[in-house]
Amino acid sequence: MESKIISADGHMDLFYLPVDTFTSRAPAHLRDRVPRVIPIDGKPTWVGDGSAMGGHAAWMGRGQMSTYRGKRMAESGWQPSHPPDPKLRLADLDLDGVYAEVIYGIRFVEDSIKDPEVIAATYHAYNDFIAEFCTYNPQRFIGIGNIPACSVEAARAELRRIGKHGLGLRGAMFDWFNGPQPIWHTMWEPLWASAEENEVALSFHIGVGHGTTTCGPTNVAEKLKGNLPRVSAATHQAVVAMQADECLVAILLCGALERHPALKVVMAESHIGWIPYILDRLDRKYDEGAYKDLITTRPTELFRRQVWATFQDDKVGALLAREYGADSFCWASDYPHADGVFPDSQMFIRDTLGHLDDDLRRKLTFSNAVRLYNLDWLT
Repeated sequence: MESKIISADGHMDLFYLPVDTFTSRAPAHLRDRVPRVIPIDGKPTWVGDGSAMGGHAAWMGRGQMSTYRGKRMAESGWQPSHPPDPKLRLADLDLDGVYAEVIYGIRFVEDSIKDPEVIAATYHAYNDFIAEFCTYNPQRFIGIGNIPACSVEAARAELRRIGKHGLGLRGAMFDWFNGPQPIWHTMWEPLWASAEENEVALSFHIGVGHGTTTCGPTNVAEKLKGNLPRVSAATHQAVVAMQADECLVAILLCGALERHPALKVVMAESHIGWIPYILDRLDRKYDEGAYKDLITTRPTELFRRQVWATFQDDKVGALLAREYGADSFCWASDYPHADGVFPDSQMFIRDTLGHLDDDLRRKLTFSNAVRLYNLDWLT
């Protein structure tokens, strides 16, 4: 086993958070509108601004995971109480042979809550919570905040609050699909500038916009209920990571990375096997002059300079990592998700990366994440 391994993508989902996470941190006039737990049909349920968001202490509101991965987790002693308990979470990291973990925050909030003031208060409360949580062991917990997508002004305000001069969070997740304009739109220019200025890496995590895909869930409510055609759910599971393709290409071609050379962007849980194809195609079109009105730098150069991507068990991507993402690809366990590899991370690392030389394997499992988030204390 490597001396130190960093998981570049773990989760602190809404479902597992303490019931007072938001109500204890929100302004008084919003305490009955930010997410809180109330009984629905006899079950404790997260509700935000009148919309059901899933069960409390139950994965996606459906109880203990019954998948193979869920069974492996249960065999290890994992319980829904582990993720929000820093002591138990550290014990899980130790069991999995992972030294430090990047912890992503609540997702799908803006699928359910639409009022900008409630969205901002919800993210404000969560960011305070995760910053406090990470103080339990700041060497091993690296919290990722949330910023609103409903307006660029709200996003900028939260970036300033959580960045290097505020809470000190080193990354923020952005639900681009719920923004008023596509991410390539010029309205987002202040967002890029603020992320660069406050040294916050912007993460684009897979899963957003899932309700619009023809092969995936028809809407969030049906997904939370588990009322999906079997083939639809299975197809979505197989292709969801590759649905980050348009997001990545838009960021590379909109000029934001050229205008902001210190800006860092993360494609989270996107996996990596499809990225070499995208980069090759972009470079060929660039060389043909197709993008001369958009960017002056080859897309692959922009990617290697400013973009990172995380993966769990991508053997194809590992085979291509040296040529396309030796300094950009980051391994992750995806703890505690059903698509993750906990408690078998060491086995997956051996199977996926065991053929690589020590230097490249260390980059993918440690050094690239250190460079991304400036985790100099770990070196």
